Amino acid sequence: MEPTSKAAVIGLTRGLARELGRDNIRVNAVAPSAVLTEGTREFFAQKTDKALDAIREGQAIARNLTPSDLLGAVHWLISDSSQLVTGQTIAVDGGTVMH
Repeated sequence: MEPTSKAAVIGLTRGLARELGRDNIRVNAVAPSAVLTEGTREFFAQKTDKALDAIREGQAIARNLTPSDLLGAVHWLISDSSQLVTGQTIAVDGGTVMH
């Protein structure tokens, strides 16, 4: 996602959290790195292996993300354990944003 798009999602998440919080509605976002799916393969086409290698090289935990890697964050966010978590963007990216 482009930086402008990411900023828009973060801003929308925070704004909606502020607006809907008075009704006890939580709003959060999950921000993954490139997730290995058939769509990712189609997007990168013949450069898939090179692109995924480059992404892994930028991660602290160097492995491709799969859809199941997002489940832990999503399950926690929708659980009662995160009742007071709102307006947050959780990066599930193997540590990419740390670089």
